[in-house]
Amino acid sequence: MRTRMRMGATGRRRLTMAAVSTVLAFGAIVLSRAQGVNADQPRPESRAHLHAPPDTNTRVHVGTPELTGFVALTQGAVLAHGTRELFAELRVEARDVHGETRRRPVAIAVVLDTSGSMSGEKIEQARRSVLALAARMRPEDQLAVVAYDMNARVVQPLAPIGHVREMLARTVGQISAGGGTNIPSGLALGAVALSDAPASMIRRLVLVSDGLDGSGLQLSDVRRAVGSRADAGTTTSALGVGTDYDERWLTTMADAGRGNYEFLANGNALAPFLARELEQASTTVADGARLDLALPSGWRVAQVYGGSYQGGGVPLGSLFAGERRRVTLRLEVDAGAPGTARALGLQLRYRSAALATERNLDLGELSVAVVGEPSEVAASTDVTLHAEVIAQRVDVVQAQAIDAWREGRAAEAQRLTQDNIATLQGWRAQAPEASNMIDERIEAASVDLDNFDNVDARSSAGRAHGLRSNARRHYRMDSF
Repeated sequence: MRTRMRMGATGRRRLTMAAVSTVLAFGAIVLSRAQGVNADQPRPESRAHLHAPPDTNTRVHVGTPELTGFVALTQGAVLAHGTRELFAELRVEARDVHGETRRRPVAIAVVLDTSGSMSGEKIEQARRSVLALAARMRPEDQLAVVAYDMNARVVQPLAPIGHVREMLARTVGQISAGGGTNIPSGLALGAVALSDAPASMIRRLVLVSDGLDGSGLQLSDVRRAVGSRADAGTTTSALGVGTDYDERWLTTMADAGRGNYEFLANGNALAPFLARELEQASTTVADGARLDLALPSGWRVAQVYGGSYQGGGVPLGSLFAGERRRVTLRLEVDAGAPGTARALGLQLRYRSAALATERNLDLGELSVAVVGEPSEVAASTDVTLHAEVIAQRVDVVQAQAIDAWREGRAAEAQRLTQDNIATLQGWRAQAPEASNMIDERIEAASVDLDNFDNVDARSSAGRAHGLRSNARRHYRMDSF
């Protein structure tokens, strides 16, 4: 359920100011403060009743027994002579094949923080949650439990639930809390435990933490290791419990591992989170999904929203029935002279979970014309898709506003949020078909603004709001 907070008078005044500013500055201009938007970006009001340049293709469709969706450019033309900004959007949904996706055996490793801060009710809830997960698993499913403080240890080696169900209560009941927090040690040992799973099983690692990592290792190094395991078929999800955990670590682990991330104010919702992980893993329809890009000379991927760009492609990992993935690429392109066209090649590959076969699909090309007039760029723009992309970028800037507020820069947080609301309102007026996505972000930013005015970021309520706001923003990145 979405939490709604009353907006104070100060927040309402700022919203009024933001609405007025919309008349003066549309989205791309406002966002240029934080993201350096190209000044040649077409304004939304100039696009009505125009048509796209000929001989361009801005959208290709994905349609297989397992996946449906599209890859598209938000515009079919760029202005000549300069480095121009261009957005590519990937949206894919995993099908429930024939309405009856076959449940697959699952191997799950629960990697549980047992540092001193987990003492008391948290560790009790963790024990109960692991046992509740085991009760939901089928006899052929496999479970491993790893506990970590400053060192990691295997509490339950990976084994079929049917073989260990009766003794699991005694094994898990011996878990106790104490010591520091070494997240990489837990992740590494959990991955080792899952390595014993048969190749036919879906593998998922669930990291639970309520504290700050004390290993001293670089986050970038751990991210690469988790990403490599995701490429090899092990999904990593991360759950933060309480208000004192390291959000940056957990979101990075979930993103690199192509899994879920969630914030829990307390441990009560741990059992439902684990149940969802089991359900999703057991209905996987595609493993190791990846979109490869053949970029034209002079093009580069400058930024990615909702995913990552690695080795010439966008890794998507495993997708379960009904899951949606959305990734937006901000490209910088060397336009060159007018009258030319450039093409972006696309290839989608994954492994069909039901058929155990590899699929390698040539999706064709997306093409862009180089033109001499801004009106031609405006004519080629898909206003709705572009507005939805701007909403993605607003979420990135709003996360920066949360960071500014946490660091005591409230005025900067307020300014970024006011600009974001103005940007969203401007694009909502010009792209009504994107109103649902935009309205959700306007509401979230308005709640943030009210908290920036009225709540101390260092308080328990302030820490909880920042974590909750970013977790919801993280979840929205895949929504469409």
